[in-house]
Amino acid sequence: MVEEPYLKIKERKRQAKDKTYEERKARALSEGVKVLFVTCPLCGRGRPMKDRWGKEAAFNVKPDYFLIQARYGAGRGSGFFLKEDESLKIKEVKKEYPEIYENLKKSIKELSKVFT
Repeated sequence: MVEEPYLKIKERKRQAKDKTYEERKARALSEGVKVLFVTCPLCGRGRPMKDRWGKEAAFNVKPDYFLIQARYGAGRGSGFFLKEDESLKIKEVKKEYPEIYENLKKSIKELSKVFT
């Protein structure tokens, strides 16, 4: 009997899964890859600041919210965990990412016209 190519699937080793949320978070923050997220303060939906094609994400904000969030992840299934001391609020974004700050300012002006 001739074996078909699809029967020769290589087995791959699975990552050892951390059992608790705290274990996953600790591993992600110590070993993970940093990804900056723009997060909506109304719904909490976060998106990487740039997608894999380099397109910038859309966003909404509140004054005391972390506009730029540094999150760490440690591989598939670990999730991303916020690191507040590396995240930026609106006042800090003005210095570090002026283009995002100006875009936000323009958006707020446009939105305020809708609500008046």
